Amino acid sequence: MLSLGDLVSLSFRKFRQNIGLYWNALIVPALGAAVGADGAFFAFDHWVTIASKSMLAIGPFALHMGLVLLGLVIWFVSVWELLLRASAIIRCVLGLDAHYLDAYGSIKSRSWSIFWAYNLILLPPLVSLLLWTFVAFLFVSLIPSQDPLRLIVGSLGFGVIGFGLTVSISVSSLFGAILVAIIACETGTFSHYLHRATFLFKLRFLRGGSFICLMTMSLVLVYIACFSPIFLLAIIEQYCHVDLGLASKSIYVQFLQAVLDTVFNVISFGIGFTGYGLFYRDLRLRLEGHDLISKIDRLKNVD
Repeated sequence: MLSLGDLVSLSFRKFRQNIGLYWNALIVPALGAAVGADGAFFAFDHWVTIASKSMLAIGPFALHMGLVLLGLVIWFVSVWELLLRASAIIRCVLGLDAHYLDAYGSIKSRSWSIFWAYNLILLPPLVSLLLWTFVAFLFVSLIPSQDPLRLIVGSLGFGVIGFGLTVSISVSSLFGAILVAIIACETGTFSHYLHRATFLFKLRFLRGGSFICLMTMSLVLVYIACFSPIFLLAIIEQYCHVDLGLASKSIYVQFLQAVLDTVFNVISFGIGFTGYGLFYRDLRLRLEGHDLISKIDRLKNVD
């Protein structure tokens, strides 16, 4: 059994040690997700720049919106495939399957279950974010106008809002993360998966929420490290292009962003899903004595 920091560091170490497996398994859908998302954004952004010149003509609008829709479809299919392949990697990392293709074959039969589980990772935190944003806007109107009192009330209020936002997002993300790992590692119906996830979630939701926070912060740091060069490049280019009256982003910046998006998709899905699997194994060791049960079963088989 490991500490939360050890679980996160082990996720990164597994990724580094098996970089070939992660790269070969995830690169194609990661590229598709990056191209789809960046292509949809580029098409919409280009339409916005020509909207005033084209007088909102139907032809350019239909063409650009068609490209946006195509990009979103490519992104959706690619992300779904990323989910399946990252879930198959969980089985390999935990030793449930010796070969990736065997693990992927096991996962394919649970495609829809994994899709709905992934939505439970994303949608509840998004709802929490919207609710706390609404609370923050309401709180702004209640802050006193007097200077010393405004500073005290504002600091305390936004501190509480920040704490509540962090806790609600991490805990709401935890259930989906556990559910994904259970679907990848166990067999059964979706109701069985939900029951198992609820059982594990209730017993260790504070520890699990802390793990999600730690994993998310680690991946955010990776994101900043990956994209800081392009952030600086985009700022410099935009400043130069404004003086010249040109578009804010050139083709090579768009291309570089798509490349970095692809790399980060591989890293985030690979490390994130590996972390979900390791945390699920840690829960089973702590709550169910899974290691002892496995040893007893092996002894029975020997007899």
